[in-house]
Formats: sequence, C-alpha cells, structure tokens
Amino acid sequence: MSIELLVAAISGAVALASVFMSARASQKQTHLAAELERQTANLSRAADRQDVMSRVRDPLLWAAFELQSRIYNIARSQFGFLTLYYKEGTQREREYAVRNTLYVFAQYFAWVEILRRQIHFLDLGKQEYNRKVMALLHEVSDKFSSDTNRGTGFRLFRGEQRALGELMISPEGEEPHCIGYVDFCSRLDNERDFADWFVSLEESIRRLGENYYSESRLISIQHSLVGLIGILDPDSERFPQHSRRALPRQHAEAPSWLNGLQTDSSEPDS
Repeated sequence: MSIELLVAAISGAVALASVFMSARASQKQTHLAAELERQTANLSRAADRQDVMSRVRDPLLWAAFELQSRIYNIARSQFGFLTLYYKEGTQREREYAVRNTLYVFAQYFAWVEILRRQIHFLDLGKQEYNRKVMALLHEVSDKFSSDTNRGTGFRLFRGEQRALGELMISPEGEEPHCIGYVDFCSRLDNERDFADWFVSLEESIRRLGENYYSESRLISIQHSLVGLIGILDPDSERFPQHSRRALPRQHAEAPSWLNGLQTDSSEPDS
C-alpha cells in the first residue's frame, strides 16, 4: 500500500470516528436537554400547585372554621344559636340568625369552588398534603349530598353546592374572592334569581330553628370540617385546639317533615 493510500485510509478512519463521536455527543446532549426540560416542567407544576394552595389556604381555612363553628353552636344542644336568636330572638335577631347562617354556608362553598377552578388543570401530584385536603373536601361534599338521612334537611346536591359557590364569587378584582356579607344581603333582597338558589337551605335553617332536633347530617359535616381544619392548620397557628372541638354523635327522633329517621349511629365519620 502506498503512503498516499495509507494516509487517505487513516484520514477516512479519523473522520468516521469524529462523525461517530459527534453523533454520540449530540445524542447525549439531546437526552440531557430533554431531561432538563422534564425536570423544569415538574418544578413548574410543583410551584403552580404550591402557589394555588398557598393563596387559597387561609381563606378556605377561615371559611371552614366559621362553618364548623356555626354548626357546633347550632347543633350542640336545644339551647344553641338558632334557639336563642331565631326561635326566641327579636325580629332583627331572627333575620340575622337566618341570613348570616346562609352566608357562612355559602362562603365555604365559594372558596371550595375557587380552589376547584384553579386546580382544575393542575396535576396535584403525590404530595400527601394536597391529597388529604382534596379528600376531605370531597368528604364534606359527599355528606351534604348524601341520601343516608332519607330526609332533605340541609341536603345539597353537588350541583347545588357548586351553584352556591359560583354565585358567591365576586366578579371584581384580579384574584377571585368571596363577596362580603353586605353584598350578599343586598342580592338576597334584590335579585330573585340569586335568592332562589338559597330557598332549600333557608327552609332547613328555619325548620331547625323552630323545632330543634339532633341533625346528624350537620354533626357528620362538622366532624369532617374539623378534620379539614386540622390539615390546613396543623400547628394551631390560626385556631387553637379548644376552638375546633367535634360535636358528640347525638341522635334524636326526627320531626315529621324529614320523612324518615336520621343517619344510623353506627356510620363512621372519618
């Protein structure tokens, strides 16, 4: 083999090796870029989840606390909130007892709806905290809509819960938020379409105020709300432990308008 042919063969081999090594390097670079993009997307999703939860956590916590507190004061005994201010109160107190109780229920549904909208397109991931929050929100919703009671006291179907939440979201401002109590009362008085959605819940409040009984649906819901508050405020930074006591399970004969017995006392309230 001549020197020229040998040099050409060596040059060709070097060129081929160079092309091969370049291709391998390019492939590794492509894989590295894809992995970097995947990790960046995961971090972005995690940041989005954290951002949504952090912005909604406190108002949802306050709404859940106010609702469980109102239920506790209504259902703890025959001398509770509705007996004192609806059955035995002045006209002004009666009106406040009904309207403010309506507002406390609806305010909770508003913040649940706001959270639902903001996480609708987000993968909540495998974070235990996120999964527990969503599980308890579903649990509360299930208890509102359950037919276990066989009656209609304080029963709200899932669509009704969402409708109340939608109605309570203010259209003003960049961030979604719940309307205030003044605006709520004004709309009850002046917007028939708005007020009609609250008729069923208002009837339940008035009936319980007129004829106290141990409403097992409310007791069960209050237990789940206490659990939700425990997840949202695990160190009791917002609300001390003594202010989030679960009601004892009580069961009494239901009034005739319920058309059935209350929930079986053996049903767990997890």
